[in-house]
This record gives sequence, structure tokens and C-alpha cells, in this order.
Amino acid sequence: MRNTWFARGDWNAICDVCGFKFKASQLQKRWDGVMVCESDFETRHPMDFLRVPDDRQSVPWTRPEGEDTFTNVTFIEPD
Repeated sequence: MRNTWFARGDWNAICDVCGFKFKASQLQKRWDGVMVCESDFETRHPMDFLRVPDDRQSVPWTRPEGEDTFTNVTFIEPD
């Protein structure tokens, strides 16, 4: 398909996804900001708009860490 015809107020533009030449009036701006042709146009996924509450990841109770206890071991060899 050749898109080199003259249209007043329209110009040739390249699709950002497929790289084919179209008239600027045939391109649309996709949700991520790229200009694409009709066959490459995608709507934004509905899960991008889902608002979920924050997941509070904490333990139900805590205790302070105890101090370290060191034990000295002495080996006594019998004579």
C-alpha cells in the first residue's frame, strides 16, 4: 500500500512499532506515548488501574534480642 498521495494538511509519518509509512491522520497515540497505526494499537491493561490496599507485613509480636553469652571452655589434659 503506497501512502504517498497528497492530502492537504496531512503529512507522511512512520509507525513507531512496525516502521511502515502512513499518513499522520491514520496514526493514533497509544497509552505509553508512541504513535502507532491501527493494527498496532493496544489499549492499556485494566490491571494497571487496580488499587489494592497496602499489605502490612509485620509479625504480631516481637521481643528484643538478648545479649550474647560467651562460654569459655578449658581443656585440662591429665598428666
